Amino acid sequence: MELEIKFQACNICDSLSRNINDNFNSVSFELLNNGEIQIKIVLNELTHIEEEYIDDFIVEYSALQELNSVLKPIVEIGRSSPLKHIVYQKIDEL
Repeated sequence: MELEIKFQACNICDSLSRNINDNFNSVSFELLNNGEIQIKIVLNELTHIEEEYIDDFIVEYSALQELNSVLKPIVEIGRSSPLKHIVYQKIDEL
């Protein structure tokens, strides 16, 4: 299971690297018991640019999967708890 978590984290990082901006606070994921993957994205604000980034990110990430296992992402605005495995988290500036 740990190898699968690392594999998915790498795939998320790869897909996210081209589809992120300063409005992203965190990106996390969880592997569900049925094999599906739930991604959670927390934003400062949601504009059409972030919507496009999220769509492109999910399409790229889904293409790396052997099965159609990526669920529609959870997108929240403001402060929110991430899912189990954090891939990206913005550090608050001092």
